[in-house]
Amino acid sequence: MSSSSSLYKQLGLGAGSPVSASHLLLLVLGAGFLALTVFVVHPNEFRIQSFFSGGCGRPGTDAATAAVAASPVKNVSGGASDAAAATTAARSPDNDVRVLIGIQTLPSKYERRNLLRTIYSLQAREQPSLAGSVDVRFVFCNVTSPVDAVLVSLEAIRHGDIIVLDCAENMDNGKTYTFFSTVARAFNSSDGEGSGSGSPPPPRYDYVMKADDDTYLRLAALVESLRGAARRDAYYGLQMPCDRENFYPFPPFMSGMGYALSWDLVQWVATAEESRRDHVGPEDMWTGRWLNLASKAKNRYDMSPRMYNYRGASPPSCFRRDFAPDTIAVHMLKDAARWAETLRYFNATAALRPSHL
Repeated sequence: MSSSSSLYKQLGLGAGSPVSASHLLLLVLGAGFLALTVFVVHPNEFRIQSFFSGGCGRPGTDAATAAVAASPVKNVSGGASDAAAATTAARSPDNDVRVLIGIQTLPSKYERRNLLRTIYSLQAREQPSLAGSVDVRFVFCNVTSPVDAVLVSLEAIRHGDIIVLDCAENMDNGKTYTFFSTVARAFNSSDGEGSGSGSPPPPRYDYVMKADDDTYLRLAALVESLRGAARRDAYYGLQMPCDRENFYPFPPFMSGMGYALSWDLVQWVATAEESRRDHVGPEDMWTGRWLNLASKAKNRYDMSPRMYNYRGASPPSCFRRDFAPDTIAVHMLKDAARWAETLRYFNATAALRPSHL
């Protein structure tokens, strides 16, 4: 399949297409933009943007990348910069942790992506001690809306932090499987930098995290907790069910709010029969199911109580808690009021100066 025909299919232009003539101009413009920002890595399995394959390389010598090199975090997506790499920092060679965070969202959720870009770029700017390397990317399936095709293309060019998977948009019909398998094939060990000793180059990432777009992550706390975790056969998150006396005792899995797999497990998911044949179902439960059936993920890290759902007026439980200073992640931030309350508690506006008002 050629890149142009794959793109044609992505935009929904085929037999019986409901797209009217009034949309053709938008579609042509959108296709032009997407052709600049998207290339087919594996035509039958997935689609990934070309900037993504080079997003973690060494900084260039142009003015933009020169400015990037002095900022605190490696390629955390920055909402106020000219590139996704605008929050790049030097890595610590001794205990470096490299994490790819794929935030699953929808093409139409522009406001949420803008909020998250701002949050994570400010965290990176205000926490220069963050030694790990964190890449934040927004993940969705094929863009079928003519309007989104244009606007998302502009967003991708502007920020360089979007992954488009070759799948129909869904939550529990294989999107997470496609994400992990896409990343595994795009960033195999040949992409790493060699050690100079003749040994195989290391993988680009130690961990790949799937996260929801209503989850607030505190990147410094996340990286610090992962530093002490195993680099192989590792499964990290909020383990469910957390209360087996009051919840049905199904096999354990990590909550979909945000969970990470070590790189070897990401590669395993991409090739395993367990995941290939059975990926339609609640995505977080099914990820745990694959690992449980194959006796994988012997190193499991349950981050309760540091990862939890927003409590609000609801009674507390083992997965729903009040805010705490050592929090890694807060989930279920479904509206602006919840985001504002959360950001206020964690003093996200600490850098605000009187002149800003």
